[in-house]
Amino acid sequence: MAEVKKPRVKSTARSAEKVDLVEMAAAPTTEAVERLAEAAAAPLPQISAKPVEADALFASARRQSDAIRKAVSEAVAASAQGALEVNGKIIEAFHTQSDAAIDLWRSVMSPSPLPEALKAQSHATRKAYETASAQWKDIAETTALWFTKSVEPLKSAFHAQSR
Repeated sequence: MAEVKKPRVKSTARSAEKVDLVEMAAAPTTEAVERLAEAAAAPLPQISAKPVEADALFASARRQSDAIRKAVSEAVAASAQGALEVNGKIIEAFHTQSDAAIDLWRSVMSPSPLPEALKAQSHATRKAYETASAQWKDIAETTALWFTKSVEPLKSAFHAQSR
């Protein structure tokens, strides 16, 4: 079955909005014209500005950019050095831990009485734990130092510029 379409009825709310908008736009224009006339009659305050030499401004900008460029290059160099140092310590820690694990398994696998095997295993486990904790503590300290040294050139450059 075909549906019968109903004709649309224009909403009166829309036409009322248009009328209101037109009236609202017309009212403030007279007030704005009056304010503009009052403002034009008031004298402007005198501002004494000294001309800035372009050469001095350009030289200052160049000095600042050179200082920032130098600080960034120092930060990159310190960061690279720190990363190499931390990576070396991590590789050394893994190597030491793998050696300790192999020694632990060797001590457990060697033919010995059970009490001696347990004693050897506990001794090797304690030694591996102490070594690993000392190495990871050293790596954490080195990482903190790395970040401090990497940020220091930038920090000092920006601090010097703010003076």
